[in-house]
Amino acid sequence: MQSAMAVTVHDIMTPDVLTVAPDMTTENAARMLFSRGVSGMPVVDDAGKLVGVVTEYDIIARQGRTVGDIMTTDVVTISEDADAETVAGILTSRRVRRLPVVRDGKVIGIISRADLVRLFAMTRWSCEACGYYTRGFERLSSCPKCGSQKILLEREPPGS
Repeated sequence: MQSAMAVTVHDIMTPDVLTVAPDMTTENAARMLFSRGVSGMPVVDDAGKLVGVVTEYDIIARQGRTVGDIMTTDVVTISEDADAETVAGILTSRRVRRLPVVRDGKVIGIISRADLVRLFAMTRWSCEACGYYTRGFERLSSCPKCGSQKILLEREPPGS
């Protein structure tokens, strides 16, 4: 059951996405992945529409001169209003590391396993009545300690 307090993709995605064009050379794509410290990038056409993803795996396992030659075209995407639990399910069941976030076919963000780990580490569901809390991607329907249904999503400051 998704509640109004569910954490959405929009809340936790990285909005400034590093993208590449299909005609970029594989050498330049490899340099971008390395220098930016990312393991994959969406590939977009001139109109900004998603046409694939290029990853470290594609660079080392496939041969081709351009990103378009080696990119993965069967890309799993997600919308910005999906909840974090749905993202976790897709990432684990499909065994992918990242999901492009799309609106009308255009990439507006990216969400990765690291984003979910950060969410898990920095947020908790707390009972307003007794203070009990738990971590997870899904809001408790009621507090297991006192039974209250007043469950709040709290974000902890980094380093706490």
